[in-house]
Amino acid sequence: MVKFCDKCGSLLIPKRNNKDKITLLCKTCKVEYKEGYKDSSYQISSKIKHDEKDFLTIVEEEFDVRPKVKTECPKCGHFEARYWEAEDRKKEEWETTTYYKCTKCRKVWSE
Repeated sequence: MVKFCDKCGSLLIPKRNNKDKITLLCKTCKVEYKEGYKDSSYQISSKIKHDEKDFLTIVEEEFDVRPKVKTECPKCGHFEARYWEAEDRKKEEWETTTYYKCTKCRKVWSE
């Protein structure tokens, strides 16, 4: 059974009293609900069990979402590159520069 704080809406954490009773404590606003729950109605545990699907999968390869274009790489001669545009301030005005990155040798150049 899950209970929430009436004042702030946070999850109430069960806390064992000196007897067989449990009070519910709000960690956010420090309100205690002394409703006298029996020990068997709540399970106090600090260990979290994780499933295999909960773990993060790290992908070693680079994932690039920039669009591809057919242009020749000046370093290796390969005919496929990714491109993006960036605005640079030259003197008094903004200028758009197109950058390319070869999909084979990873050389970056601009036009």
